[in-house]
Amino acid sequence: MGLLGAPRQAASPATVPTDTVIPFHFYDDTKNTRGICFDVTFRFDDVLDPKRLRGALSRLLELGNWRKLGARIRRNGRGGLEYHVPRYFDDERPGFAFSVATFESRIDEHPQASRFIRPLDLDSNGLPLTFAIPSVSTGFKSFCRTPGFPDRLHDWLHSDSGQLGIHVMLFQDATLVTVSFLHSLTDMMGLKAILTAWTAVLCGREDLVEPFVGFSEDPLAGLGKRKNDCKPKYVFSDMLITGWSWILFLLRYYFSIEMLWKRREEDRIVFLPARRVQRMRQQAMDELAVAETSNADRSVFISEGDVVFAWWARLVLRAQALPPDRTVHMRNTCCCRSLLKELGLLPPGSSALVSNAVFGALTFLSVRQVQEKPLAFTAHEIRKALIEQRTAEQFEALDAIRRDSLANAGHPAVFGRPDMYMLMISSWAKARLFELDFSAAVLRRGETSAERKNPLGRPSCIQGRSTRDFATRNTGVVIGKDAGGNYWLSYTLQKEAWRAVEQQFLSMPDEEAF
Repeated sequence: MGLLGAPRQAASPATVPTDTVIPFHFYDDTKNTRGICFDVTFRFDDVLDPKRLRGALSRLLELGNWRKLGARIRRNGRGGLEYHVPRYFDDERPGFAFSVATFESRIDEHPQASRFIRPLDLDSNGLPLTFAIPSVSTGFKSFCRTPGFPDRLHDWLHSDSGQLGIHVMLFQDATLVTVSFLHSLTDMMGLKAILTAWTAVLCGREDLVEPFVGFSEDPLAGLGKRKNDCKPKYVFSDMLITGWSWILFLLRYYFSIEMLWKRREEDRIVFLPARRVQRMRQQAMDELAVAETSNADRSVFISEGDVVFAWWARLVLRAQALPPDRTVHMRNTCCCRSLLKELGLLPPGSSALVSNAVFGALTFLSVRQVQEKPLAFTAHEIRKALIEQRTAEQFEALDAIRRDSLANAGHPAVFGRPDMYMLMISSWAKARLFELDFSAAVLRRGETSAERKNPLGRPSCIQGRSTRDFATRNTGVVIGKDAGGNYWLSYTLQKEAWRAVEQQFLSMPDEEAF
């Protein structure tokens, strides 16, 4: 114990002289990425071989720069973060944490595991549903992740742990696999790259493992160094919140979110049936096709993702008592890897960038517009924002503002009004996590029902959870689209808002006009 009985600060492990020291990428060392630890649990309706899984991942870390996944996190002399990458991995300093728990029961007979959603029990033609995320309790969290594995930056700094924790739970008819990592390691497209490379090794196809880029150099660092005589202006640069407006925004956030919201927020899973998504999108497309005859600006294409975000935004806003003229800031998180290739900052061929490489495509509407206009209107506005902002020029202009704000103002760049209502969503759908193929590790088939949709060795359900150092406000993810075409979301709302959302679900007629 320290002075006055306070616990002593744990000492960081001694530096190993043979480790390779490399800096963090710029966007990997932010408050948001440092403050979130993900636990992504995959449910397989088959029994997997943990030895094959472990052997393949161990081999992956021996291939080229993939060993960066086994790096240790340390602070440098300036207080920033850096990686210490071991020269090689062994039992004393493994590249990742790996644990196995075996149960002599079926998954639905286990008191904890039975709380994971069984997709076969759900109606893909029915109403949307919400489910509590069971891992909010400490007991369940310890059940579904690697014992003793860090879940906060402090724990990584004061341990000799690598970046990944893998926990395999074996049942007589199913397997749960949890992948844990600090958000500073990567975004979800980076996780997809890890899983894809892991699968390639598992299948004996090391030739398909993509080269790991960004080992010591940050590809995004090249954005500010490019010569451009006519730099474009970011479309919302005039809406950057600064000065007194920033103080007002911050006060609203701190008092309403950190002090009041955090104690009343709740994370839940949303199941959106396939038939409902298809119907919503078709009706929206039909409405746009009619509007196109009188408005040349309207494209008839909108994606299922556009419709899902528009649908969810309307539900959330209808669950709140908000002034109809209040501005709604809708942030759609997008991957920027294709733009980095276009700018020549990533190689033209296939490669794996395990890092945070995202930006937000913004849509500004009023509460009244989102609540009252047809779904096609909001979905089309979301699509227009993506088309306009997901260009190399706009991305580069936004990047300059983001870097300047973090470096000089000390906070992220926020656009809009101090009193706006914010809705944020990040789509993991492009990562295609439901297509993860561990069939090469299957020992025996578990679920044999004819209603089973997921192929052998592919997950039927995915639940993403996080340990956070801060409150989240109207923030969540589209986990993806399962083998049956159903969408899964994970979102954070006030408990009272969840009740209002669920009431809207119950009031939806089977043939609702969207």
